Amino acid sequence: MLNYDVVIPAWNAEATLIEAIASVRAQTVPPDRIIVVDDGSTDQTAKLALTAGAEVFSQSNTGPGAATTRGMAMASATVLAFVDADDLWLPNKMERQMAVLAAAIGPTAVTSQQRQFRHGQFDDGTGEVRPGLNRSSLILPLDLARNVGPIIDPEGGRGDMIDWLRRVRSSGIVIHEIDEVLALRRIMPGSLSYGRDPLRDRGYLAVAHAALSAKRRNPNNL
Repeated sequence: MLNYDVVIPAWNAEATLIEAIASVRAQTVPPDRIIVVDDGSTDQTAKLALTAGAEVFSQSNTGPGAATTRGMAMASATVLAFVDADDLWLPNKMERQMAVLAAAIGPTAVTSQQRQFRHGQFDDGTGEVRPGLNRSSLILPLDLARNVGPIIDPEGGRGDMIDWLRRVRSSGIVIHEIDEVLALRRIMPGSLSYGRDPLRDRGYLAVAHAALSAKRRNPNNL
């Protein structure tokens, strides 16, 4: 029988973390464990996570990829799920995704669509819907995730999951996206992914270079 752990990388996330954890706890299929990796926060992130009943592992500030990798090492369930500390899950997310994963033939990861909402406003269902090929939507078997290897933080801090998902695909894992909104993506000024920033965006260039290099080495892999 499949069960799952949730990994939440968190850095100075006191404004949103409690909501993220609450959305995990509200799942119709509850998690075995909620693992928060506090990535060198200077606010009340770790304390709030403990208050909310999560397991907390702390480290010096290294980046979301390293924090997620640390959580991956701590996980023990058959399935691994992730959520960013400023995003939310809808209540039936894991029930829908676990059912697809249980029925899958061959190595499979499952994502869903996501709907955007603005920090400080309630989700009214009218936000932009986008593919959820990112941390807050993805689930996959723990052994497959560990076989893919660590999630690497590129220079600038952006693009860690783009690179890792490329490696997921190149390892032969099929990514199945459910055509349904199951997660909410928070638009929050000041967050790592908000807006354009030449220094932070260097990570995307590094990821693109790594993808091209991998393609040259093995043209049959995406």
